[in-house]
Amino acid sequence: MRSLVASALAAALAVPAALLAPVVDAASATTATPAASTAAPAGTTGMWRGRPGTMAREYLGTPKSGLSWHSGAWTGEFMNARNATRWGTWRGRPSDATPTYPEWRTWKELENSAWHIETFNGFKGTLVYGMPMLPKNAKPAQLRDVAAGRHDRTYRTIARQLRTKYKSGKVVVRIGWEANGSWMSFRTTYAKAPEYRAAFRRIAKVVKKEFPGAVIDFDINCGTRLPGQKNRLDSLTRLYPGDDVVDLIGCDTYDWDVLKARSEREWGRALRPSAAVGIQDVADFARKRRKGLAFPEWGLTHAYDGYGDNPFYVRKMHAFFRANSDVLVLEDYFNVPDQHMKNSLWSVRPQNPKAGAEYKRLW
Repeated sequence: MRSLVASALAAALAVPAALLAPVVDAASATTATPAASTAAPAGTTGMWRGRPGTMAREYLGTPKSGLSWHSGAWTGEFMNARNATRWGTWRGRPSDATPTYPEWRTWKELENSAWHIETFNGFKGTLVYGMPMLPKNAKPAQLRDVAAGRHDRTYRTIARQLRTKYKSGKVVVRIGWEANGSWMSFRTTYAKAPEYRAAFRRIAKVVKKEFPGAVIDFDINCGTRLPGQKNRLDSLTRLYPGDDVVDLIGCDTYDWDVLKARSEREWGRALRPSAAVGIQDVADFARKRRKGLAFPEWGLTHAYDGYGDNPFYVRKMHAFFRANSDVLVLEDYFNVPDQHMKNSLWSVRPQNPKAGAEYKRLW
């Protein structure tokens, strides 16, 4: 989502042989099918359907929130277990998950950023770890080095840190998130997609070997075109690294640009934008591949032509989560009080009182 991750991280500290095809064969997809699947209804041939909470329990266990999926937030500013827990206290329902990101200006910094894991010990929930494929001082072309195994040590070290230093719950690893956006050092294009897929696969295999319990997430930025795309869904279909290395499929989505909505007409566009991937496209893709669905970041925004304090958007996101509660595994509200977003909902920084009240009512 544009430069948001970098800015949010800065606030938090002061305060994302190679496989050349974008999908794997049907046999591989079948092995990932959860046990409780049911027949798809008319009009959704090939899409997995199940009971509410099926995928959430399959990958992360029963949500302590009492919802059918795991729900939480990035609280902004100070990164620690106390604030992650307080989000649940504020809304009146325990928090199930919280995102975290390492420092990653250089390879050394990325490898030695364990405190971003340890600070959440004591939070009784899932840690959703953003794993950059490259540090910020790297160039996208270096994804070839990643695919060739030249940086295995770094990813192995991080996987070991996640396995040994976070003791409070499960871990989701978001490898190379939002790579269809121009703001990431590991950004990619339609033409360079094979390099991205190969690098993702290499990292995923290194992580799973060191930390078999890690849940691997592939997610893009909804509403953003893949440079050079031939089809509006290329951010999903062209970048997807394969069923054998992915557990969850998702995207980060915000109330801005082609995704913003304060009417039913706009919401319909946000579900399936005319030139990019929308949240319904991601849900459909996850169902077809029999994978869990994830939204590690979602939220309001006063910036980038967003609608600001918009309870309609919060209400529609909740309805969407409920409608997809069989496949949905997790969602985290990305609560950023900084001036560039000003989307905080909770009482610590009550910037959006109408939307905050609606969130508390629904959650």
